[in-house]
Amino acid sequence: MSAQKKQVRKTFRAAVFERDGYTCRACGFESSPERADAELDAHHITNRNEMPNGGYVPENGISLCALCHLKAETHHRGESVPHGFAPEELYELIGSSEETARAAALDESEA
Repeated sequence: MSAQKKQVRKTFRAAVFERDGYTCRACGFESSPERADAELDAHHITNRNEMPNGGYVPENGISLCALCHLKAETHHRGESVPHGFAPEELYELIGSSEETARAAALDESEA
């Protein structure tokens, strides 16, 4: 992975964790700035491959603990999605939508 890609990922994670208060938005597990990288995932709500510029914008990310991240990933694997973990439900938790995330990703790619 290139240094530029690593920086994009790091910036995305930091922005998502900070916005979410270092807390899993699905179950409420609380982390901290010091522990977030080990305890939380910055989950792409809409798959990176389906978004402009990889969807590395906070409007497409949500902080999830490891267990909740596994539940959210069921959608990307085409499996039955547990209640509360469908993309629309995750976007709602952060006050975003797929349309908002796409627009932000497009704006980012034009910057």
